[in-house]
Amino acid sequence: MSTLIWADDSVNVTVDRSDIIEGDSITLTVTASNVKSDPEVQLPDMPDFKVVSGPNQSSSTNVQFLNGKMTKSSTTTLSWSLIPKRTGQLTIPALKIQVGKKSYLSTPITISVSKRGSSQTGKVSQFFIEAEVDNNTPYRGEQTTLTYTLYTKVDVTSFDEDVPSFKGFWTEELFAPKNLKLREERKNGVQYYAATIKKIALFPTQSGKIIIEPMSAVIGIREKQQRWNDFSLFGPPSKKYTISTNKLTIDVRPLPNRRNGKISAIVGNWNIRSEVSTINVKQDEAITFKVIINGTGNLQTVGMSEIYFPNEIEVFDPEVQTKENPLRDKIGGEKKFEWVLIPRFAGDIYIPKIELNYFDPKQGKWVTKSTPRHKLKVAPNEKAALYSIGLSKEEVALVGEDIRFIDESQPKWRDRNRALITGTALTLLLLSGIVFAFPHAQNFTRQQMEKSSGGWQARRALNSALGILDSANNSPEEIYTQIYKAVISYINYKNGTKKLGYSTGEIKEIIKIHDRGEIYKEMEQILTRGEAVRFSPISSQDAQNDLQKIKDLLKKVDHVWS
Repeated sequence: MSTLIWADDSVNVTVDRSDIIEGDSITLTVTASNVKSDPEVQLPDMPDFKVVSGPNQSSSTNVQFLNGKMTKSSTTTLSWSLIPKRTGQLTIPALKIQVGKKSYLSTPITISVSKRGSSQTGKVSQFFIEAEVDNNTPYRGEQTTLTYTLYTKVDVTSFDEDVPSFKGFWTEELFAPKNLKLREERKNGVQYYAATIKKIALFPTQSGKIIIEPMSAVIGIREKQQRWNDFSLFGPPSKKYTISTNKLTIDVRPLPNRRNGKISAIVGNWNIRSEVSTINVKQDEAITFKVIINGTGNLQTVGMSEIYFPNEIEVFDPEVQTKENPLRDKIGGEKKFEWVLIPRFAGDIYIPKIELNYFDPKQGKWVTKSTPRHKLKVAPNEKAALYSIGLSKEEVALVGEDIRFIDESQPKWRDRNRALITGTALTLLLLSGIVFAFPHAQNFTRQQMEKSSGGWQARRALNSALGILDSANNSPEEIYTQIYKAVISYINYKNGTKKLGYSTGEIKEIIKIHDRGEIYKEMEQILTRGEAVRFSPISSQDAQNDLQKIKDLLKKVDHVWS
């Protein structure tokens, strides 16, 4: 009969390589042999390494017969993929391993990481990814293009990348091919096959130094080289490797101050023009007014400054259309603003010039461009309602008829027995009183209607603003857009105006007039955050909090608005 012998238990901590090149990964493995329970490992803090995967666990059992004796052993392994964050002599700290009631402590492991392309190592990477930007010192808001390139000397069968979050940038993808097209290229004095993995346009939203974290990728490599024109689809099984790019640091320059003139968040190279559908128009007829801005830069930041249309024109909210540039190396495009205008008075009316202020990074200075002033020739509308001052034509006619009642003939003496005032005279007296009182009554009624209409509009202000706020969705950009529209609608209803927009400073001063506390300061903070939402991310929860807060502030303002 065979005798069963169990091998001794042991725990080992190893790495597959201790000397690597920048961007390569290592595999950290904990092997527990002949233990009664699975090992429990809590990785220590490793500031020099990034854990990209793991733990991956596997188990195996082995039985051997030797000289009539049966030996049985079992092995459990835990493994992690680690990528170094810098070059030099790096250390993996000691690991504490718990197996049942036993505790084990490994010794620290030293990893030597050489800089890629260094002549001191004499090593050549068989494959790696490199990240580079075309401008390391852009201005805030200026585009810099980030390119990821794969270099390989072996056959690549698969590629799965993990792109970082790009904190501190507004991003837009420029190029991401489905199939990598390889080309011959020399890098660090070595011949490689290269392929562009991805191109991303980055627009920094803050000044100072911003770090672009490395992109990691899992790449499949076929040991036997098969073909180079594209990814191989069939053939021997490939082996998976985890690699990463280099870390980049971008030094973002702030936009310079401008002594004379306005500044804005618009950066790039832009042009502006305007047009009207016709300059010869009849009173109370609608025309269209367009402002077109086109060029290169972040189109999302392009907006209109305040436009003060003449009071003689009724202005409707503009329709905005955006058309992106099909040439994708440089982000840009065209944004069109279209208003419907209705002249309410005859004569010459001037549409003011529209200014566009932006910073041109190529020239390194602020630029102001403007549209010409448009002159509208408004002909009178014969059917327009006439609002006269004083008596109307009908009222004047009634007064004239009353005057004709005066009798200039010789008096006729009446009989003393007759009544002092006859029925006819009393009727005429009443009619005269009605005629004279009618214009005053009409003016009084008109004034009361105007006051009633103004009061109705003022009472409607809060309901209209709350309705706009309730229509906002969960997007922070949409929430702050609706907050701005709601405040503008509230002020217009209260003041009986129809302005297209107000600046944050104007809104603050208007609310301050009717504010008995600190309402205007809180409202200013919310509006300021809304202006910055395009450049700095704001959580949906914070946006929802501001949405509820602006409702409460409008109710408080409405309570004290006189």
